[in-house]
Amino acid sequence: FIICTLDANAQCNVNNPNDILELVKKNHPNISLNNAKGKALESSIEIAEQRPNPELDAESTVGDSIEGSIYRTSVSLKHTFELGGKRDSRIEVAKNTFKTGMAVADFENQQAIISVVIMLHRLRQVYELIPLYKESLSAFSKILQTIKGRKSVSPEQEVEGETLELAVNDYKLKISQLNSEKINLSTHLSFFMGSNCIVPRNALPFIVNLDEDFKNDFKVKNYSKLKAATLALELAKSNLELEKSNSYPNLQIGPTYEYEKLNVSQTNTVGIAITMDLPILNINGGGRAKASKDVLAASLNLRNVKEESNRDIQSWIQKYNQYKESLKTIANKEKLEKKHRKIESLFKRGIISTSLVIESHRQLIEFFNTRFEFENGATEALWNIYKLNGEFESKKL
Repeated sequence: FIICTLDANAQCNVNNPNDILELVKKNHPNISLNNAKGKALESSIEIAEQRPNPELDAESTVGDSIEGSIYRTSVSLKHTFELGGKRDSRIEVAKNTFKTGMAVADFENQQAIISVVIMLHRLRQVYELIPLYKESLSAFSKILQTIKGRKSVSPEQEVEGETLELAVNDYKLKISQLNSEKINLSTHLSFFMGSNCIVPRNALPFIVNLDEDFKNDFKVKNYSKLKAATLALELAKSNLELEKSNSYPNLQIGPTYEYEKLNVSQTNTVGIAITMDLPILNINGGGRAKASKDVLAASLNLRNVKEESNRDIQSWIQKYNQYKESLKTIANKEKLEKKHRKIESLFKRGIISTSLVIESHRQLIEFFNTRFEFENGATEALWNIYKLNGEFESKKL
């Protein structure tokens, strides 16, 4: 069903890997979700800026006394004053919560993009591997057919035939596995791009960037995770200030009016009403103690993230340089295919044995699988370096 759905759709309107990357940045579900969460967090600032509404108290009573009927009505309108700077502290907490949330979102978005970049390279590799397996399968099948067509075979040829049969079945399974992986990668990439189409092969990255030269001046101050930890400390400090301000009670004050009627006499009185909690039983000591401990925890976390970030960038640079050096020194695809064709030619002339043909095909495929592992390792290292040194947004495929 998935294959039919993909085949029924047109190719995506993209011409290069950077077109895919831009669509992913706009439409990846994790990025879209983080954008929505960011808007919700931003709205919390507006909530924090709200002031308490005035409070209206009204009371009316009717009764009898020795002197006659009594009717009494009282009304007061009180406005709440948040003492201790509660509103300013609350706004600061909301702002720092928003900033911290956006920094965490940036880190998560970058992780999602790195995953997509690796998927793009892997899809290109799958496209390259399938023809290699098919070519080997075709060669093995032809040799196997030749051996089976003989009226009599030697024990050595019988073993070769059995070995080839195993290799043929193994390669059929490998091709099926690669086709499944190709469908899975294409389907998810289309989903991440926000479209329902097939990713064209010519839009995939052709090569891995092995031209970067990183020096020893490691800079991680713009790393999104470090920013998030720094802002988390600021958030903890602003929460402490909020808890300190909560140590002060709110003051409600406003005018009050009372009307009283006793038989035919009437009395009108006006005054001021004040309401305030008395800080006798507690002054929010527990809240301030917890907030203080949260500040210490955030400070410890920031110190650990700084140390980890400095170690991480050194580690990723070492990995990238190792992968780069290895990939530049090993034989390239063209040289290997030339040697492979030479072996095929020698086999057709009857100069080399079947076992050597099988081994040459296996070695070729094993080389490509190993090379692709190194390419993916170099790609992962490179984009993690971009993430750590704060150059992520400006980099292209």
